Amino acid sequence: MTAGIPLLLLAAAFTAVVGCAPGSGPRSGDEAAAIPASSPLSRVRLGMSDVRVREVLGDPDHAVAYETGKRWIPFYWGPDTRRTDWLYRGMGRVVFSRNQYSGALKAIRVDYDPREEAGL
Repeated sequence: MTAGIPLLLLAAAFTAVVGCAPGSGPRSGDEAAAIPASSPLSRVRLGMSDVRVREVLGDPDHAVAYETGKRWIPFYWGPDTRRTDWLYRGMGRVVFSRNQYSGALKAIRVDYDPREEAGL
């Protein structure tokens, strides 16, 4: 029975290291500084509504909606079960979380990529 404890500790350590890997969460803070000030994406702030982002950037060239893994967690009552990506050709993308109760979109990540082909 005690032989399984080191294996369990090793598995827990591996999970902690992999779960905290860079790039595993939404971009904010220092990573947002990587967007050049000359890019229109630099005016997008985390937490902005889709209406406000549309006022700043205009209509996206392409949009993709998908469900998150949280959608399939039993008894998960949080709002973040769907995401929508707005892709802008030559700029990058804005990722929104869709509140499952109100349907409201809120910007949770901005990815600067001047090579963005807008899903084509």
